[in-house]
Amino acid sequence: MNYLKTPEDGLVASNPTIRLILDRLSVRRHYERRPVPRSVVEEIVRCGLAAPSSKNARPWRLHIVSNATVLREIADTAESSSEASSYVPRDPETGLPRPNWPSSVAESARVLRSVPTAIFVENLGVFSRGRETLASVPRSNLRGSLVAYTAEVIGIGAAVMNMWIAANSLDVQAVFMVDICIAEKEVATKLGFTCDLVGVLALGYSNRPAGGDRVRPSATDETRVVWHG
Repeated sequence: MNYLKTPEDGLVASNPTIRLILDRLSVRRHYERRPVPRSVVEEIVRCGLAAPSSKNARPWRLHIVSNATVLREIADTAESSSEASSYVPRDPETGLPRPNWPSSVAESARVLRSVPTAIFVENLGVFSRGRETLASVPRSNLRGSLVAYTAEVIGIGAAVMNMWIAANSLDVQAVFMVDICIAEKEVATKLGFTCDLVGVLALGYSNRPAGGDRVRPSATDETRVVWHG
């Protein structure tokens, strides 16, 4: 991976953990057909299960799928959905799709067809009782419940990132795809979900060529970082 140099590069080069984090990519192309060994997947999953979570509630359930037929059928369902082209973040006040983000459902479906293994992530809703419950409760109940839902999702995000970094450390590439939730009913039927689908971490070996120069994130980026004191 080629990066534009920064003064911090000496520290990065000497710290393999930092290097793994900064070199992480969402790889969506050039996956090879060879499977990821079960022993490797187990180590990746163990790292996910080691993630921290609010109240140590561990709000996740991980469904590991290495059956190409199942992955293809879920991908087909997602791509053929009548809402596939408009499945993007929505404005909560208007309910309308946000026009500045295009749909990536078709791209995610192609990824799912090409990888040997995928980890579908279920939110057990230990605090929130899930999206359907949140959508049905009185407005006065919702604010505190959304905070609890956020805690669930942050814990799940930590588990996903643990698995992603672990995968990269084992030379396995990955991408996390939330828009596969468009096929949530299909996933629930095939995998036995009883709670919400959060997304899927696709795993595989990729011969993706190195990209061009990239600028490392800056801790002084005032659009995303505010230093106090």
